Amino acid sequence: METAAAEIQEKTACKEIIEHVLSHREDSIEINKLKMKICQKYRLSKVPSNSEILSHASEQEKQYLLPLLRKKKTRTISGIAIVAVMSKPAPCPGTCIYCPGGTIAPKSYSGHEPAAMRAIQNDFDPYSQVKSRLKQLKAIGHRIDGGKIKLVIMGGTFLSLPQDYQHYFVRRCLEALTDTPANTLDEAKKNAEHSSIRNIG
Repeated sequence: METAAAEIQEKTACKEIIEHVLSHREDSIEINKLKMKICQKYRLSKVPSNSEILSHASEQEKQYLLPLLRKKKTRTISGIAIVAVMSKPAPCPGTCIYCPGGTIAPKSYSGHEPAAMRAIQNDFDPYSQVKSRLKQLKAIGHRIDGGKIKLVIMGGTFLSLPQDYQHYFVRRCLEALTDTPANTLDEAKKNAEHSSIRNIG
């Protein structure tokens, strides 16, 4: 019941954000401040992403909202979009004093960062994380097909994980970019060289 009520609250908040933006077309709107204000009003536990807001808009509304809600155009102005993924939580051999020491995400993260929350939602599955991020980028107006991707693997503990897992993780990320299954990491790399979505890092 609590989850259903929270979903209704989030939908209502998103609708109000959309309505406010559409009714102030001539004004200069600071989207992030507006989102924070309305989220506080409805006491949401998190601020909805732009793609979540757009999911509650009609096709006609999206045409006006997309240019305003598109995040960080500089990410794709050069044809490169960032896709950040996160490895599963694991013990870290380091003992850094400043490390938040999270238990629901890799040790160097608290679990509340956007990439960490996306990883948690996808059970740290590399394939699902990449697909989720690509879908999100498309939803907020970034050009993905025929473009370039910079794949970023987050999590300070990644290199301390077994090499088999590291190879599996990277292979599945590349499979998500190419939509082509591969038996080995080398095969996945070869497929990525000829994919319509090119990974450059």
